[in-house]
Amino acid sequence: MDKNALREEIKAKRAKINTRDIAKFNKDIVSHISVSRMFLEGKVIMGFLAMNEETQLDKVLQLALTSAKIVCVPKIIDKQGTMQAVKLNGLDNLGKDSYGIRTPSEPCEVVDPADIDLVLVPGLAFTPEGGRLGRGKGYYDRFLPQCTKAKFLGVGYEFQVVKELPLNGHDVKIHYLVTEKALRVCK
Repeated sequence: MDKNALREEIKAKRAKINTRDIAKFNKDIVSHISVSRMFLEGKVIMGFLAMNEETQLDKVLQLALTSAKIVCVPKIIDKQGTMQAVKLNGLDNLGKDSYGIRTPSEPCEVVDPADIDLVLVPGLAFTPEGGRLGRGKGYYDRFLPQCTKAKFLGVGYEFQVVKELPLNGHDVKIHYLVTEKALRVCK
């Protein structure tokens, strides 16, 4: 199966799950992340401000903020696949970028990727071995190699875990995967 067909298949599966189940899944995922050693010991956490169909991590980001961690989120720089990490000071008064993704308002403080301890990575599909299928623009595949000391934690729902993905040499693997069922190490 090619990447685009798999993306459509996962989106269709997501559309069939009711909002009550998604809310429970999100709560379980937040719980798994918030008690993990990576999260508790991390001083600089990069999350994401989820779009409607993505796992909602606002509660994890808020917990990190109230725990005096430095929290950052992606900011899209250009349509060629460049993004940077910018500091998130709170979840109020956020703007939206050209993709409709919530983002901190300007001026933004850029966070050096080399300082990030944990990156929470969205995806449309994941494999137990750490393969990840994103939306197809390569933003994370270009950004993650700059995060030289960070652990990469893929965040998704159990139905997004598949046996195999059509991966290329430039696709960056994740180290850990969290779903509503568990947080697990990628083999």
